[in-house]
Amino acid sequence: MTQILVRAGFFLLMVVVGYIAKKLGVLSKDDGVSLARIVLNITLPCAILVSFRTFVFDWTYMVIPLISFAANWLMLLVGFGITRHSTRDERIYYMLELPAYNIGNFTLPFVSGILGATGVVATCLFDMGNSPMCLGLNFIVTAFAIRENPGRNALTSVLSIFRKPSFTVYFTMLVLSILGLSLPDAVFEFAGMISPANGPMAMVMIGLMLEFSMDRTKLKEVFTVNAIRLALAALIAFLFFTFAPFPYEVRKAVAITAFAPISSASPAFVADLKGDVELVGFASTVSIVLALVLMPVLFALL
Repeated sequence: MTQILVRAGFFLLMVVVGYIAKKLGVLSKDDGVSLARIVLNITLPCAILVSFRTFVFDWTYMVIPLISFAANWLMLLVGFGITRHSTRDERIYYMLELPAYNIGNFTLPFVSGILGATGVVATCLFDMGNSPMCLGLNFIVTAFAIRENPGRNALTSVLSIFRKPSFTVYFTMLVLSILGLSLPDAVFEFAGMISPANGPMAMVMIGLMLEFSMDRTKLKEVFTVNAIRLALAALIAFLFFTFAPFPYEVRKAVAITAFAPISSASPAFVADLKGDVELVGFASTVSIVLALVLMPVLFALL
């Protein structure tokens, strides 16, 4: 447990280093964007690839994406229900902030540095059900809920997830695992040289992207969204970790992934609908801070 806490503490320290570097002017938020491109297109796909080297597929694992898919729809319904008598901006805010998890940009880099290969694959499975929702379907449902034409094709939005190298690598390796096929050892060895850089780079990137400026009169909305998300995360984590018939590493990974922060795609979708982007940005930052605190605790306790 001590080793896990120390390792998680080092990851948190890297986030702090990135944030301080930005405040001192050594690095900027634009550097964080550049770093994100490296993480999402190079180091994270390599980390996922390495995780599949010893993975053995079992069809029962497909219940994991169903959980994240159902969680997204549940949160959409909750957001719709609690904004029955609210303004247009409030409906957009709750329906796009309550569902969807930031797994590719945040959770995967975090768990890849601490959990083993099986845990990383379990997190990818959770993202399999989450990605179509957070990259398009949540936006389309929200647009219809406020009686506007979303201007997006549902199928195109879902297929856009294959433009993400990390998801494409994950999906390809999953298919190969199902077919009982494997890539040459040289591919895994090359990816293994790059993948250790993923965790540190991702944590510095998160530090560079953090923003804390916000109108204090809107703290209630920020608290409400994060409280509801945490309540659902606790329920998923407890039920899955306690009752799911999976290996310990898989149950632990899914329980931790349930506490992933708000999707990084949400602010862009809120902007498309002309919603309160500043409120969404601050709520997302708070959810990241909460995840940075809670995930290491869960790593140690579970």
